[in-house]
Amino acid sequence: MNFVQRLGSKLGLAGDEDPTKEISQILPVSEEPASCDPSQCINTYNTSCFKLKSQDITAPLWESAKPFDFHILVSTGDHDWPHDAFDQPKTVLQSISRFDYSKYGTAKLNVTSLPIPLTDSEYTKSQKADILIMPYFVWVRGVTRTNCNEVLNTVLESLVAEQPKFSDLPPEIDGAKLEKDIFRSYIFLCSHRTRDKRCGKTAPIMKKEFEAQLRDLGYYRDFGDSRPSGVCVAYVNHVGGHKFAANVLIYNKGGEFAWFARCSPLNVEPILHETVLQGKVFPEISRTVKKYNAVSW
Repeated sequence: MNFVQRLGSKLGLAGDEDPTKEISQILPVSEEPASCDPSQCINTYNTSCFKLKSQDITAPLWESAKPFDFHILVSTGDHDWPHDAFDQPKTVLQSISRFDYSKYGTAKLNVTSLPIPLTDSEYTKSQKADILIMPYFVWVRGVTRTNCNEVLNTVLESLVAEQPKFSDLPPEIDGAKLEKDIFRSYIFLCSHRTRDKRCGKTAPIMKKEFEAQLRDLGYYRDFGDSRPSGVCVAYVNHVGGHKFAANVLIYNKGGEFAWFARCSPLNVEPILHETVLQGKVFPEISRTVKKYNAVSW
């Protein structure tokens, strides 16, 4: 029995239900447990917030979420949103959601808690937005209803089709500025309470534990911290699979992407040490994983 088979057996996965072999062909599989001892958590928390229905505990996680080619993440500064976060007529959010991404591949769209310039009324009235494009770690700042199509067409054509160096990208497109992101990793947590109250309860607990552990490791960065190579933790709106809360999405500049679910603070330390710092994943909590090209900037 090889390592992958032994690991699948150890996780209680057998035969066709064991995704370990398939996952190991995409990203390295961790040999460590996905959960730590409760004594290793820094913060106390109410365990009932993470209680799942019996059928959701046993339901297969692997491939319960589909992989995508790129991720459009729009800053709002909020941690909860309307039921459909993009369905806001005559706003840049609506323009971003109506753009035809299909010619560049499969896109995923989310709004995030990442901050906006609160002194700029165009941002606060959702007439202008900043977009983080993953897995490229590229920011497009100052997207409006007017320039949205031109900006997204130009940027996605360059990033997805040509995969250039950052220096090959135009510094500005119709008033929108391009910037490279300084962080080594992002951790996104679904906090969309309006869609499902479980996410509104679990996300703040998870964020608090992630940030406390990152401080101990020296990697914590809030969004105003310009030190490079840190890790930023932020909220996103509905990602699907709320019955598997907490959902945790991770991007590394090394190209590793992991979407974990059924997570609690017990998973935080292993996720940081194995996934964020080493690019390894845990089959028993994986909904989907993917290896993108590493980012050189």
